[in-house]
Amino acid sequence: MKEKTRFFIAGIFIGLSELLPGISGATVALMFGVYEKLLDFLRKFKNSNLIIPLLFGMILSVFLFSSLIDFLYQSFTKTFNILIAILMVGYGIFLVINTFINGDINKGKSFYVCIIISILIGFSLSGFYMSGAYPPEGPFVPSSAALILFGFFACSFLLFPGISGSAFLLAVGIYPLIIGSISGLNLEILYPFFIGMIISLILMPRLINKAYIRFGNMMLVFFGGLIFAAGIDSLISMILPNPEVY
Repeated sequence: MKEKTRFFIAGIFIGLSELLPGISGATVALMFGVYEKLLDFLRKFKNSNLIIPLLFGMILSVFLFSSLIDFLYQSFTKTFNILIAILMVGYGIFLVINTFINGDINKGKSFYVCIIISILIGFSLSGFYMSGAYPPEGPFVPSSAALILFGFFACSFLLFPGISGSAFLLAVGIYPLIIGSISGLNLEILYPFFIGMIISLILMPRLINKAYIRFGNMMLVFFGGLIFAAGIDSLISMILPNPEVY
């Protein structure tokens, strides 16, 4: 029962994190120690007795908090982003150090090369939305095909620690549309978006698992670098002025 409760609570925080641009649900799953079991469930439907409470917590969190998060994010955007960025930087450092100390990994040159590569990739992936964080004025309603594609990429980023699916939605200018559609139950928008997410859930866990099989705990080091870079990048974006103002 304690284990099911932990997975349910993890689901609540994972769902909450997916409503916030800047933090990945997979990062939260790593923090609660449920990431690998979640991947196993998505690949083989194993551990369903634990994942069902987690999924229930996620769904409950998304529908309960979407309106509140939409309001708070619009009102306190900078405060949200700074707190999330600090959390990500701290956890990225912790994950790398903890894996180095306790993990069964090669602690030679490959360890440091992995960190450098992951940080560079993290900056390039998380930084892509800085240029798109200020979408053009006016309503933007994408086509159903575009919503499927957006759902696929947003969910794919959800499965990678350190890369925020919500930040991707912010980048392409549909974050307010999706959050508003969830809080208002706009099924015309949500149906194609969820189709894209389901396609991603079928394909991406298998690819991630293959990487785990091949690289083992070094994947945690890689994820730690991604999370750290995403947090630093978010902090920088809070300090730098909006480029479109000039």
